[in-house]
Formats: sequence, C-alpha cells, structure tokens
Amino acid sequence: MCASGHDQEAKRLRYVIIGAGMAGLLAAIRLTERGDSDFIVYEKGDSVGGTWRENTYPGLTCDVPAHSYVYSFAYNPDWSAYFAPGPEIRGYFQSVAERYGVLDAIRFNCEVESCEWVEDRWKVRLKDGSEDWGHVLIGATGVLHHPRYPDIAGIEDFAGYCFHSARWDHSVALDGKRIGVIGNGSTGVQIVAALADRAARLVQFQRTAQWIMPASDKVYSDAEREAFRNDPALI
Repeated sequence: MCASGHDQEAKRLRYVIIGAGMAGLLAAIRLTERGDSDFIVYEKGDSVGGTWRENTYPGLTCDVPAHSYVYSFAYNPDWSAYFAPGPEIRGYFQSVAERYGVLDAIRFNCEVESCEWVEDRWKVRLKDGSEDWGHVLIGATGVLHHPRYPDIAGIEDFAGYCFHSARWDHSVALDGKRIGVIGNGSTGVQIVAALADRAARLVQFQRTAQWIMPASDKVYSDAEREAFRNDPALI
C-alpha cells in the first residue's frame, strides 16, 4: 500500500549541519544528491575549508598524498605536488562546494553556541542569540581549529612574539630571528622544515620523540597533470 501524503510529510526530516569543512560539505552534498533539500549548514567562519581556512602557517601542506585527500566522487588531477600546499586544498573544497551547488545552504559567520534535545527535535542556539531546529544534527566541527596553549610558568612575561600555529601572525618578520617551536606533530614538522633556513637559530621543543622518515614532495609537471586529467587511473 502506498503511503499517504500525510505520512510522507510526517517522515520528512530537517537537518542542521555544524561546520563547512570537509565533513560538513560532504554531508550537504550527499543530502542534496538523495533529494533532501531541508537542511542548513552553520559555519562560524566567512568561507568553507575548515582547518584549511584556519591554518595558514609556513610550510602548511597535506600530510598524506594529496590525491588520496579528496572526495571519491570529485578527484582532482591538478594538484601541484604530491603533498599539496594548504591554499590549494582550501581552493579544492571551495570549488567542490560551488560545483555541487551547496553554497546557498551555508550560513557563514554564524557560530553555534549550544544544541539541546527538546522533545522530538534539536534546538540549536547561535551565538547571535537566534535559534533554529532540526530533527537530525550533524556535528562536523573538526578538532584542528581550537588552539591549545601550553601552561608554561612565566610565559606572560615573555617579551617576544608568541602565537599558536592555528593563529599565525603573518605580520611578524621571521628571517634572522631566534625561533622556538613547541610540538613535533605534523604541524611542528612542517613549520620547522619551512623555517630552518630562515631563522638565525631554531629550536624545537618536544615532549616525546617523533617517528619520522624521509618523504619526497614531488612537484608535478604540466604533462603529468594533463595525463592525470586524461586517465584518472594514473593517480
């Protein structure tokens, strides 16, 4: 027996997506593809990209082969290098959002402050005081855009520049300076590699030794990128 119009209406869901980074855009695209149009994406920033918008430090690159860091339905034959730089990755997400028509569903500069399950739906409160609701809440906020500062005694008396990698101060001239980098994860390794030849002295402070291995960042030629476009199997 076919469902009545009333039953179909009752089953229709409204979705609220928090974040317009890699995961949030994917959720919006997949909902659109299956015919769900009643959704909204709240993004605290002024553009898509998530961590690739927030992070702009020297040496920022993909820490996995860029050809693997794409949506399966939107491969990119035009990466400039094996480990593509951050601005290219951010541009990729912008282009995908445009291509799949989800930008109109995104509300930029709208930060979600709280979410509460009330009766049969999510009550979503924004930082500006406005509210929204949804049957389904998709959290796609990520973790790499929340700076975590070390608790160092006396740091407030440090007379030099001090900032987090996710809040890079590009007004600070780094060439010829004494630079200390705290942390040796992917970000720390990339920053140290980028600044090693620029600093008068560069010291990296690490709590635990990192396992590392040489990785050649191959730059692709125009011919190689053309070959990728013509035959995706080469990627």
